[in-house]
Amino acid sequence: PVLNVNDLELDIANRIARQKGKIVPLLPREYALLEYLAMRAGELVTRKEIEDHIYDDRVEPMSNVVDSAVCALRRKIDTPELPSHILTRRRQGYVLIDGNRAADPGESTHSSAAILR
Repeated sequence: PVLNVNDLELDIANRIARQKGKIVPLLPREYALLEYLAMRAGELVTRKEIEDHIYDDRVEPMSNVVDSAVCALRRKIDTPELPSHILTRRRQGYVLIDGNRAADPGESTHSSAAILR
């Protein structure tokens, strides 16, 4: 299956991310983060949900590993002249913007990311 959100395409079976047709070189944890956010595109995803999904139990409760991972991912998928793909909701979490949605991403209750088989 392939997951498409905006200009991003994730080949779930092969764990490959493409942006505008070009492969985005992601580390395994970066890919896992992007896939998780893409599966929930347009939804608020809390730091705790991200920690539970992509990290093991060794993450310290006050650690900034999620913030650091999001920052690293942004460096790889964002371009300076355009708004970030990932919004930060202060003290809440993150939202992968889905350009196909008109609703406020903080209000979304479901994902409209397209999965093609």
